[in-house]
Amino acid sequence: MKQNILVVSESLGQPNHKRGIFHFTRELVRSLASEGHELTLLVETSKRYRKLCRRERRTKLFPAQSRNIELLALYRFLDEVNVSGPVMLSGARRRFDWLRHKATMLASRDNILCLLRAIGLLGLQARLIENRTAALEYIPPDMRHLELFSEFQLEPGFFDYQDSSAFFLLPPPRIDARDYDLIVVDTPTRVAIRRKPNAKVICVVHDLLPLTDLKLSDIATRQFLARIGTSLRQADELAFVSNYSMMRFRELLPQFAHLPARVVYPRTRFDAPDVLHLPALSGRPGRPNFVIIVSNEPRKNVATVIRAFRNVPQADLVVIGHAGQISRMRNLPPNVRFAGYVDEHEKAAMIAEAHGLIMPSLAEGFGIPIIEALAANTPVLCSDIAVFREVAGELADYFDPFSTDAIAASITRVLTRQEEYRGRIRARRHELAERFGYETQARDFLGHEMPRESLAAAQ
Repeated sequence: MKQNILVVSESLGQPNHKRGIFHFTRELVRSLASEGHELTLLVETSKRYRKLCRRERRTKLFPAQSRNIELLALYRFLDEVNVSGPVMLSGARRRFDWLRHKATMLASRDNILCLLRAIGLLGLQARLIENRTAALEYIPPDMRHLELFSEFQLEPGFFDYQDSSAFFLLPPPRIDARDYDLIVVDTPTRVAIRRKPNAKVICVVHDLLPLTDLKLSDIATRQFLARIGTSLRQADELAFVSNYSMMRFRELLPQFAHLPARVVYPRTRFDAPDVLHLPALSGRPGRPNFVIIVSNEPRKNVATVIRAFRNVPQADLVVIGHAGQISRMRNLPPNVRFAGYVDEHEKAAMIAEAHGLIMPSLAEGFGIPIIEALAANTPVLCSDIAVFREVAGELADYFDPFSTDAIAASITRVLTRQEEYRGRIRARRHELAERFGYETQARDFLGHEMPRESLAAAQ
């Protein structure tokens, strides 16, 4: 049965982070749309968005009240990239500056409106804009998932206010979702949902790392608890990105064991890789290269891999993503290059051209670059941690993530046995496509043809 679905996702509904949550939800949206469901995306609007609207109006190319102006501004707003790291706040001055910034933001127009709606002094009124993409000249590859939404529900300051409300323990932002059969909430999201009696809320739990990662500040942990707690108390069902994430959730939050739950793996495309022949992407011509995809988080363990490449002078390492201070570390090996942020198409080409993808993380909820590499028949080298064993099985080469010698030995093994590793992946390609191809994600997410089980009964 086709459903009218509202998607509440911080990674899609504001200038995005280009991280794992973004990837999971983008592929889920593709799968849901391919099954004919009607999709609406909740989008935070802000002062920046209104400035873009005014800029479009000043061109005087459209009638003053044209919705095309808003649509153009909305796509430009969402195309901006936010690759900022998690809240570290190691120093007292940085913590004070963060608190002052949040207090200032709380006094902004958008946050005050959110607060008034949250406490019931302003009524809820969903403001929708039709997604008529014919008004756009073209849509960049990283934005094409937005075409799948029939409408956008505009909520001023929504995601920014949820941060302030979580820290200062104010009422959560409220939304009017009475027109929808299903509300999909990417946790952690702090939201109070007004819905019709038979509507269902499915919360996606990606990981609980803000609770368990000791390198994150107590502020990040407090915010996470307030945000995810609000979501879970409204959930009818839970979806986890891995059995490992579900197990950790059951250990840490057993009070939600009564909720029906299922595992829905992140997905990717398993059609033939569309490789760009751009030698500059992959490193120096004629030399083997490995890629690593990072964000500015200590658990990504990038520095250890960089040090390991001092012992592998015959190969290059290309670091993709926002590496932060690591790109300025002392005694940087000459065979390490920082590519910075690249779009999805370039990233896919770099993975496909590489001799291997390295995942050295100390902790993850899943590990999406692993399936992107397997889809490209690229060997995977990764930390010997439980969630990576669940994802890659015997198709990866595993190493001790704390040992540069172990990482260097893994790189050497994969270099000398390229065809063996690629052959293993090719032999399992059909099985991998069934497990990680986006075509079946909507079916798994909605629970069609699948027995439901509670967390208490999950193995």
